[in-house]
Amino acid sequence: MFYPSSLFFFSSFLSLILSFDKSWTYFLLILTGWIFFLMVCCWNPRSKALYLFYLFLLFSFLFLTFLSMSLISFYIFFEACLIPTMLLIMGWGYQPERLPSSFYFLFYTLISSLPLFFVILGFTFYYNSSNPLFFPPILDNLLHLIIILAFLVKLPIYWGHIWLPKAHVEAPVTGSMVLAAVLLKLGGYGLYLFQPFLMSNIHLIVITVGLLGGIYSSILALRQTDVKALIAYSSVAHMSFVIVAMTLSNYYLNTSSIFMMLAHGICSSGLFYLSYLIYLRVSSRSFLLTRGALVSSPYIIFWWFLLIVFNMGVPPSFNLFAELFAFIGVASFSTLCMMLVGFVSFFSSCFCLYLYSSSSHGNSLQLGNFNNSSLNELLVGSLHFLPLLLLILS
Repeated sequence: MFYPSSLFFFSSFLSLILSFDKSWTYFLLILTGWIFFLMVCCWNPRSKALYLFYLFLLFSFLFLTFLSMSLISFYIFFEACLIPTMLLIMGWGYQPERLPSSFYFLFYTLISSLPLFFVILGFTFYYNSSNPLFFPPILDNLLHLIIILAFLVKLPIYWGHIWLPKAHVEAPVTGSMVLAAVLLKLGGYGLYLFQPFLMSNIHLIVITVGLLGGIYSSILALRQTDVKALIAYSSVAHMSFVIVAMTLSNYYLNTSSIFMMLAHGICSSGLFYLSYLIYLRVSSRSFLLTRGALVSSPYIIFWWFLLIVFNMGVPPSFNLFAELFAFIGVASFSTLCMMLVGFVSFFSSCFCLYLYSSSSHGNSLQLGNFNNSSLNELLVGSLHFLPLLLLILS
């Protein structure tokens, strides 16, 4: 019964994608529902029922966040998503470092967003409403910085990213999938909500810091020896496009941010899932041991190759359209910023090529053949890639 229900859910998702109406809330709800469906597909029935309960608790908090009509309820559910994610990392992480990593994740993001709570309370009491449509434009630079700090760390921006590689490396596969695919998008959605009334003069600083951070994180990705750590740093690089788009806010950049968040959400979730399958076969995430996986697991590496190619933005991938819209939008603002966007795009291609060549080719130190992919593994891999093809058609 599981596989017919999978096909039914996929056909429903197809109808929704083809009627894509460019609504932020609609897009994020569809992305959340699809990723959680894939997470349930990855669930091992031998795991504890508490594990599945945490997944559905996180799913509920995310849906309530995107459906919130006031800033107070948005903030409450925005922070409530941290608790089940932290419990997933603590309870089902792979390494002994999962405990400090979960605390890094919780307190780093919680402390950065605490000033936002007091700003929302102050605005609510002063204007007798928690709806941002009733707020006047914010012209104070310091207040502007306090508001967007919570979302920049959640995205994350490079200098607020320390929690992300630790959380990804220690999280179970479903934790990494939802963290990269949906939780990072909470930062972009928060910037979207506050975007209409942020009118201060710190845009250039935020853009420069975001793009330089994207370049630095791409270079750091090229220095990684752990597969999951490299994918985590690639998320920081790709989210720099969203930071620029949400800060400048014109038609092309808003479209770019929607495309990038959707494409990155599906690609990164698929890459984390396939890295987990490689880990199951070689019991390591080090490139020294995973190299040569093309010979041992050709079916898994087929989906690995396709997702990496789409992640680096080759034609006619959906990621390419996101980067092209970013180029067009930034070109009207500054030539220097357009060059920095080009550097981020170039280095993103570099670490994608490094990821594929280092993990798939070469002489493996592992002995034996692991060419035994289950039907469920092939199903989840294909259901990560096929939506990207459908998005091109839409």
